Amino acid sequence: MPPRRRVGPPPANHTPASPPPPDDEASYPGRGPDPAPAPPTISPRILANLPPRQRVVYIAIFAAGSSGMSAQELSPATGLGVEAGRNQARSLVRLGVVKEVQDVRRNHRRNNKLFMAAEFSPPDEISGGVWYHEGRVDKHAVAAARRRCLAQVRRHGGAATAEMIHAGVGRDEPGAGYDMGRVEDILRTMVLDRSLEEVTSTGEGEFAAVASGAMCYREPGKKRPEGMMEGIPCGVCPMIDDCSPEGVISPSTCVYYQKWLQMDF
Repeated sequence: MPPRRRVGPPPANHTPASPPPPDDEASYPGRGPDPAPAPPTISPRILANLPPRQRVVYIAIFAAGSSGMSAQELSPATGLGVEAGRNQARSLVRLGVVKEVQDVRRNHRRNNKLFMAAEFSPPDEISGGVWYHEGRVDKHAVAAARRRCLAQVRRHGGAATAEMIHAGVGRDEPGAGYDMGRVEDILRTMVLDRSLEEVTSTGEGEFAAVASGAMCYREPGKKRPEGMMEGIPCGVCPMIDDCSPEGVISPSTCVYYQKWLQMDF
């Protein structure tokens, strides 16, 4: 008799409901966002090289994290006087382990700086975000943002929602890095100074790209006269009673009347 064949185990039957486990989880980038990075920890090496007063101040500043500490806040946290705490903090700045950050919320004060450990970055409410540079409003950045928002309004046919403007800027100039809140800030200032107006879309004409009833932005419209006679400046001229063809005030010498004649109706 021929020897019996040894039958191996049946292959694993993976159903669609239970796919085989991947050999390398990193090959499945869609499994979820990476965990947030761990917060910075204080360096024992730095602490070991600091004299006692500097060490106390450094520990207090590091513990404040991205909120930073003013010289006034250092005093109760360290037991040092305000000036003594400030001097110790500035010596840490010179060592490069602490930095001074301008706090835009305190711009009305003479001393508007905070001390912050070098490992941390200030949040937007302290730094002012993209609209601020070294604690002051960055006029060039604001002007560039206004131009970009206006360009999107025009690109959409004359009217666009804040969402459309934000998406358009992100698509055309991804390096700008504006989030929705920043775009809304700029649009709000443009409405206040009448560079744009906030209106409700009708869904027709210049609003064709915007859903009817949606709040959107457009450039302020100039109301055109409905006919030639309705736009004539003579009707609102305070000198109309003294105007005559041969008089000192005459249609032939009136600059407003001449401009009206040149208008394209």
